[in-house]
Amino acid sequence: MGSRKGGVAMKPSQLLKFAQLALQVARQHLPPYGSKYSPKKFTQPSLLACLLVKEYLRMDYRGLEDLLASSAELRAALGLESVPDHSTFHWFMRHRVTPTLRKAALATTLRLFRRRSRRGETVAVDATGFSRRPASHYSVRRMGRRQRARRFLMLSMVVWVRPQVICAQGVRAGPGSQSRLLPPLVQETVRHGAVRRLLADADYDSEPTHRWLREEQGIESIIPATGCRPGRARTPYRRRRPRYFPRRKYGRRWIAETVASVLQRKFGEALTTRRKQALLRGLVYNLRRAVAVAGIFLRLWVHRLLPVGRRPLEMLTASPLP
Repeated sequence: MGSRKGGVAMKPSQLLKFAQLALQVARQHLPPYGSKYSPKKFTQPSLLACLLVKEYLRMDYRGLEDLLASSAELRAALGLESVPDHSTFHWFMRHRVTPTLRKAALATTLRLFRRRSRRGETVAVDATGFSRRPASHYSVRRMGRRQRARRFLMLSMVVWVRPQVICAQGVRAGPGSQSRLLPPLVQETVRHGAVRRLLADADYDSEPTHRWLREEQGIESIIPATGCRPGRARTPYRRRRPRYFPRRKYGRRWIAETVASVLQRKFGEALTTRRKQALLRGLVYNLRRAVAVAGIFLRLWVHRLLPVGRRPLEMLTASPLP
């Protein structure tokens, strides 16, 4: 089976690996059926894995239905005996893909990359914009400034620098400052593991932000000051910085920009279901990262996925699976 993405032929094994890993992650958080009165044609994990494949390939619901109808290998990888209708995917996306499910699935993907670090990890914060509808650039330019502002979403994310994966994300309307999303995103990141240093651009610079990160969370904040030269700020924490800005430490923030660029280039800059789709792309990125970098084996059984958080990713890929 072959497919094309962005005009370039894609390896069939890469897609099948992604589909099987997405199915195993979905089985950790969804029961097979939502009710005892369910017709039991399709399982909930299979439908969620199909939605992840849809975002992975930049397709719509009808295109996903056609792809599944023409590929028996992909249906087998997703645990499907028949092809669901496109309306089934839309209904499942609207009623079953909840914020709790997305956060739990994102935390499961982080187990594949978790490492033992006594000092804590370095994280970087960045935001990227998505259009609220798949309109052409010509049409958007003809709309005017007001229409462009109304159809704009900002995805803020916290990225682990070393494994280069998303560990927390949030969406709000843009344009505007994303500093309000920083405290809940940092708290969600701390639940996944210790954080030693946080890197962010000048959009997140403020004295309350530095005070909250350093005093309450115990995290070193490296954020360039706005409106003044580094080292000449008048507020306490911004004044206590060294005279010369730590550019070598701050230089690793470009990894968050790389992740934002990948989200735009690989999965597109337009949204059809708005907030849910934007947050679902963070989960798709982590699964794609696990498959592309780690080369996780196709048959990733449930009892092998659960204890991953206690050992590094290298041991998972090196150990033979049944």
